[in-house]
Amino acid sequence: MKLKQIWLSIRITLIVAVVLLDSGHAYSQFQEQTSQMEVTMLQDQGFQAWKWQESDCEKCQIMLIPTSDEVRTIKVRRFIQALAINKEELQRIYKISGDEYTLLAHISVGILGRESLFGESSRYKLKETLPWLVTAAKVSKAFATGTSVTPNSRGLTQIKFLPAVVTERFGITSENLDIPENAAIATMGYLIEALAQLKNRIKTYRLEHITPDKYADYLPYIYFGRSKAIIDKSARPEQNAYVQALKKYMNMIEVFERKP
Repeated sequence: MKLKQIWLSIRITLIVAVVLLDSGHAYSQFQEQTSQMEVTMLQDQGFQAWKWQESDCEKCQIMLIPTSDEVRTIKVRRFIQALAINKEELQRIYKISGDEYTLLAHISVGILGRESLFGESSRYKLKETLPWLVTAAKVSKAFATGTSVTPNSRGLTQIKFLPAVVTERFGITSENLDIPENAAIATMGYLIEALAQLKNRIKTYRLEHITPDKYADYLPYIYFGRSKAIIDKSARPEQNAYVQALKKYMNMIEVFERKP
C-alpha cells in the first residue's frame, strides 16, 4: 500500500514540476488547472473528499492537495506527502484512529503556515540560521527575570519538545527539523500526544464545551504552550490570532481519502 501511495505522490509531483518549470506568468495562468488535474487524478484513483466527523475509515489512504499559491511549493509538497505516506505506521505506533489522524494531519499544515509561513518567513530563516542568538536572548531574559531558560523551538513547525517515540523510531532531532519530512512526522507525533492530553483534560475538568468538532480550536493552545487557558476556561479561539491564522492556512489544503 505504501509503494502505491509513493507512486501516486510522484505522479502528482511530476505534474506540479512541469508547471513550476514554466514561466511565472504561465504558472499563474495554469495554477487552477493544476489543482483540478490533481483532484481529477485522485478521483480516478478512487479518492473522495474527506470531512472531519463524516468519515469512519480506519485504514484509508489520504492525500492532501494544495489549493493556494502559498502552499504550492516543493517544500510543502514534501511535508504533506510525508503525512500521507507515514499514516499507517504512525497509527500503529500511537494507536490513533484513522479519522483523528487525518484531522491532525490537516491541522499540522495549519501549524506549518502559522509557525514559519511554510518555511518562507524571514523570522524563521533567521532563527534557524542563528539559533545561538535566540539562546543568548533567552539566557539574558531569564537572568533579568529570574526564570528558567526554555529550549528553543526548532524547525518548520517550531517544535520545542520532540516526542520520544519520534526521536527513537525515526531518528529525528531538533537539528534536522528543517527537513520537511522530519517536520511532518514530528508535528504529527506531537499533535497525537497533545490530543490525548486534551481528551484527558476534557474528562478531568469536565470541559463539556470542547466537543470533537472544536478540537482544531483548542489543540493549538497546547501546541503554543497555553494549555492552562483550556483548564481555566479563559481560552477564546474565535479571538485568538494564532488559532485563526492556523485555520486560514488549513483552508489552503483539501483532504481526500481512499478506502483500502
